Amino acid sequence: MPITAQRTEYGVIATTPLTTTPTRAPRTLPLLLLRPLVRAISWAPLAVVTLFTAALVTLADFGQPLTAGMGLILLRISGTLLGSAAAFALVDAMSGGAEPVSHRLRQAERCLLAGGVAVAVWLGAFAYVLSRLPDGALFPVGDMLVEVGVCLGIGLAAAATAVRYAPGRQAAMAAVVVQLALVLATILLPPEVRLWPPTCGFGYWDEAHRFWLFALPVPYLWLVVSGRDLR
Repeated sequence: MPITAQRTEYGVIATTPLTTTPTRAPRTLPLLLLRPLVRAISWAPLAVVTLFTAALVTLADFGQPLTAGMGLILLRISGTLLGSAAAFALVDAMSGGAEPVSHRLRQAERCLLAGGVAVAVWLGAFAYVLSRLPDGALFPVGDMLVEVGVCLGIGLAAAATAVRYAPGRQAAMAAVVVQLALVLATILLPPEVRLWPPTCGFGYWDEAHRFWLFALPVPYLWLVVSGRDLR
């Protein structure tokens, strides 16, 4: 270790440079970010939508079995709203400016945290709706998961894009508008290509869900692109 000399009022003394503590391995960084990100995320929109979802699936046709068609409506409303609420996780008042870690990593963890909560809430609602259906009712879980996956992906991708141009909650609100506009626009499509078939497994159900499956990776690919580090 090199020795340096330092002049003081008592003469010249030999000193050695201070050693720095080695930084943690990069693979531990995502774990270190969890606590500050959990505290930074605005959970209020997800909490409100969770309560609304619980009330919706509980009070609809209260005291009576649900029809499969009503179950579809309830879960589609819940999935759309949860995707909108998750968008608020990608923005907060303290984001922006110079940051000690990459924008991509922070946004990826925000998406996993909020998206994981949204999917967990939706699965809970799905399980409850399923318990209220008559025995033998056709209710394909895979196709419904693809639907909610697209809605969630659109909300997150729109928020990840908006936050690059506007700080704070206005970015999340812009993402909500985009997500709801795209979802509601599908209602205007002709019956032959309508993406929300009202009856499970009948009519144009298979054709619609082939399109949902094709569309599933699109918002997540855009999410990767829009989440790149800011320049």
